[in-house]
Amino acid sequence: MKDISLHLLDIIENSVRAKADQISIDIIIEVMRNKLLLRIKDNGIGMDQNTLSKAVDPFYTSKNERVKKIGLGIPLLKQNAEMCGGSFKLISSPGKGTDLSAEFKFDHVDRMPLGNIADTMISVVIGHPETDFQLKLKRKLINGEIRDYEFSTSFLKKELGNVPLSYPDVIQFIEKDINEGIKKTQMEEF
Repeated sequence: MKDISLHLLDIIENSVRAKADQISIDIIIEVMRNKLLLRIKDNGIGMDQNTLSKAVDPFYTSKNERVKKIGLGIPLLKQNAEMCGGSFKLISSPGKGTDLSAEFKFDHVDRMPLGNIADTMISVVIGHPETDFQLKLKRKLINGEIRDYEFSTSFLKKELGNVPLSYPDVIQFIEKDINEGIKKTQMEEF
């Protein structure tokens, strides 16, 4: 995968397949600590210890519809994080959901760019209107200033009432709002 937003899309789709109806995404850049953190947490069915230990194996997949039994999403994210001087953590238990975090050394030459976070979020919001998504972007600057942004479909659904999130004007609003959040937090530079 060429950017972090594609990894994000893959992990979100895993969460939806795991019957999650709440998915939170945190993207945090800490300039002083030279770190970029991606964290996705869901309330899906979770994984038992056996499945959890296999989740980072590229030759394992829980997807039955595949002809070839290969699941590269999580193993590639783990490899990319570790290759960039970072770390990877996957915590899950049956009935309690899954918590995945990948940390990258922020200035590492091989760290992939963030990619198009707005398009990724719009795709999952439209594709899974029954799921509540929460996106948090945070950037901690060298001078200690914190720039943050939050987007929540549950809040938006409450405000819109019966208007679906897939309505063209709503999609435009979501795209504009997320892109403004990306600019506010200075995420677009990466």
